[in-house]
Amino acid sequence: MPDALRVGDDVVDLDDPAIATSRLRPRFVERVCSDIERASLGAASDPKTLLWIFFAAKEAAYKIVAKVGPPPGFAHRRFVVTPDLRSVHYEGLALGLRVEVEGGCVHAVATMGTGTPLVGHGLVDPGVSPGSEARRLLCMAVARHLGCASERLAVVREPAPGTWDGFAPPVLVRDGRPSGVDVSLTHDGRFVGFAAAIG
Repeated sequence: MPDALRVGDDVVDLDDPAIATSRLRPRFVERVCSDIERASLGAASDPKTLLWIFFAAKEAAYKIVAKVGPPPGFAHRRFVVTPDLRSVHYEGLALGLRVEVEGGCVHAVATMGTGTPLVGHGLVDPGVSPGSEARRLLCMAVARHLGCASERLAVVREPAPGTWDGFAPPVLVRDGRPSGVDVSLTHDGRFVGFAAAIG
């Protein structure tokens, strides 16, 4: 029987002033990147974008690892992105990777198991909660795929003391019950993104 698809995603706003000079800070680069990744950055025509691809890919992979076992302490260097940007490796585990660089953002989606996820990203209007917008886009996309009203879907996060933000990973519910569809949500700066294990 095929392994159930698991997803994790992360988006980075490449125009956020806070990240403009990160590639110039050696301590940040050494904390995030493996030796091989740092060599790739040194040879890259656009090291800023590549650095944030690595960062987003590792964040996306971490979300899966945290779902399938006890969440490890997050050390970015322990997650290694392959030079072809098609997978992330963590302690013997190989996760699939899909990266889109478009319209000023990087959107990385990591996968474990069989299947192709439903993914999307977009801009957040000023004054709109990024978390709410990510949930809305996810529910609309899944509802279209399932042929149901988006109002029947919602994303919930249960309290989980001891996690980095005090909550468990998001769960997609349909008519108030867990749907069984693994999901991931992300937002950064002007952008939001989502991934759902449907496909």
